[in-house]
Amino acid sequence: MQGGTRMLLPKPRTLAETGLSRELLFRLILRHLQEEGSLSLPILSDRLCLRGSIIEPLLQELKTLQLVEVRASGRMDEPIRYALTNKGQYEAQEVSARDGYIGPAPIPLADYNKLVLAQSLGERSIRRERLLVALDNMVISQDLINTLGPALNSRRPLLIYGHAGTGKSFLCHRFNRIFDEHIYVPHAIAVQNTIIPVFDPLYHWRVDEHDEKDRDGRYIPCTRPLVMVGGELKLDMLEVHFDRQSRQYSPPLQLKANNGVFLIDDLGRQGFAADELFNRWIVPMEERRDFLSLPNGLHFDIPFEQILVFSTNLDPETIADEAFLRRLGYKIHLQAMPVELYKQVWNMNLEKYQLVATEPLFRFMVEELHENSAKPLIACYPRDILGIARDIMHFNGQAGQPLSEEILRKAWNMYCVH
Repeated sequence: MQGGTRMLLPKPRTLAETGLSRELLFRLILRHLQEEGSLSLPILSDRLCLRGSIIEPLLQELKTLQLVEVRASGRMDEPIRYALTNKGQYEAQEVSARDGYIGPAPIPLADYNKLVLAQSLGERSIRRERLLVALDNMVISQDLINTLGPALNSRRPLLIYGHAGTGKSFLCHRFNRIFDEHIYVPHAIAVQNTIIPVFDPLYHWRVDEHDEKDRDGRYIPCTRPLVMVGGELKLDMLEVHFDRQSRQYSPPLQLKANNGVFLIDDLGRQGFAADELFNRWIVPMEERRDFLSLPNGLHFDIPFEQILVFSTNLDPETIADEAFLRRLGYKIHLQAMPVELYKQVWNMNLEKYQLVATEPLFRFMVEELHENSAKPLIACYPRDILGIARDIMHFNGQAGQPLSEEILRKAWNMYCVH
């Protein structure tokens, strides 16, 4: 990992070192052979991310059970291939009906728990310089920097609230840039013999490693994840779910967010009472462990090692009681900008949209448009209104000309609801 101690994840040399049962690996081998028809030992080894010396004895056992047979290619330079017998086809169909997972071998739950704890943000402090680099293209006050740094260092849950358009979501999107270390994410975990996929390319961004050949291929080097969910959040997304169509288990969002940041945006806009969500999080927040169950009734727990961030444009006191708000380490209120910061946002967006504007036009924006409509100086106005102004000028063949009060007022009236 960059900025930390690189973890040693050597390839297992024996079945015992994988931590997996014969039964589970038998099922995976049958599924791969069912999917491809026939496979050589090197290809099967590559697909399972396990040494051929582990898989070959298993194939021999499957041959003894008359589930697998050898199919010679007829060419001396090609390795032999393995395929399912009729009995093996029937067994593979039975396996597939119960569990549709097909992919690399999982790691045991116990190994996953050790991995997450070893990669915990723990006592690693964020320094001011690192935070400024992560937020380098944002206009942000020193007061906010002075609050945000300690809040993230605390690793405690965080509430960010304020008027819509103050940049809460934009700010939270940058949080995982603050932590520049690489972590490892398993393809999947095994809870007893149930396989739950973990790696999700939507949240886990893979990085390259020079010594990848020496590492257990069941682990993928990634950046720390940022899992963000808003009004579409449903409570069952926080539980292990079985998809009957794909016949695969899906992990809860907080499992995907482990060793990273979990942002619940638009708090209070979900289709259920915020109290239900808070009640769901009380135990994980207190114990830093989350308790889950499988549809078959098997219960297990995983580490809850992530920075949990809530973001809302509602009054926190209307969506959470005082007892829960006390459990949140920091409450950060994003408010209207002072004129000098607002001007920086204005200038950044002039450059973004390739617009030319005079100093008096900025004063017109603040003193005429904002003050007369009692709109706060927040970052969304320059971004959105200058974008509309650019669209108007391009439509009228005025690209490259200086922006005028008339066009700016027209863009303002198109954007604002009166």
